[in-house]
Amino acid sequence: MTVLVDLIIKLFTFLLQSIGTIASFTPCTTYFDEPEVPEELTNAK
Repeated sequence: MTVLVDLIIKLFTFLLQSIGTIASFTPCTTYFDEPEVPEELTNAK
């Protein structure tokens, strides 16, 4: 019975650890919307 409880606890902690690892990644590290300023904005008067 304790083996079953330990297995459930390990599964639960692995699930929470995986969620925490995924949540720690920032999606903006490799994503750039527009690295250059458009010409319309630089020529605005």
